[in-house]
Amino acid sequence: MFLKQNLWASCLLGLLLTGCASQPTTQVSRPLPAAEREQALDAMTEFKVLATLSVTTPGESVSGNLKWQQDGAYYQTSMTNLLGFSVFELQTHAGGAIVKVNGETHQAMSAGALLDYLSGWSLPIEEMQLWLKGLPGPSSENLQRDGMGRLTRFTLTDSRGRQWQVSYSDFFPDAKSLPRKMRLQSDETLLKLVIREWQP
Repeated sequence: MFLKQNLWASCLLGLLLTGCASQPTTQVSRPLPAAEREQALDAMTEFKVLATLSVTTPGESVSGNLKWQQDGAYYQTSMTNLLGFSVFELQTHAGGAIVKVNGETHQAMSAGALLDYLSGWSLPIEEMQLWLKGLPGPSSENLQRDGMGRLTRFTLTDSRGRQWQVSYSDFFPDAKSLPRKMRLQSDETLLKLVIREWQP
């Protein structure tokens, strides 16, 4: 009888340990100290982002998938709608920017001005490599931070003089605490961005 009880106890303990071992664990890293984190973010000069973007203006609403690839001082980005059709493709280089919209290719010195003109809605794209990472630009004001020192809200003035209220509501659970969800609001445009993946 005693042997049977020990056997059942051993089996039960084995099942419990197996069940515990099979439970998934989520690795959550505490963000770096504020100054160290911002230095790490500022040092990210080459990266790729996959995200969902929605753009709402008084006369139009567009949602789709956004790809952004940063290569040093230059970047390339594209957006497709939910059906997979291209909304725009944009690439910058030393001579300015190239934008492809509706099957036509256009060039200009300013990526922001060209995209505004062709798409009909505004996007602070020339400052995007900063606010994507959760960093303010030189013209940013009213900076607010959370208890961990992460920037959660600020006012951005873009290259065309428009003001945007930028806010972050969620971050990835890594040491750099990269932004996951953000919102940008100007007088005429509302942008909502949910980043699915950051790639080095």
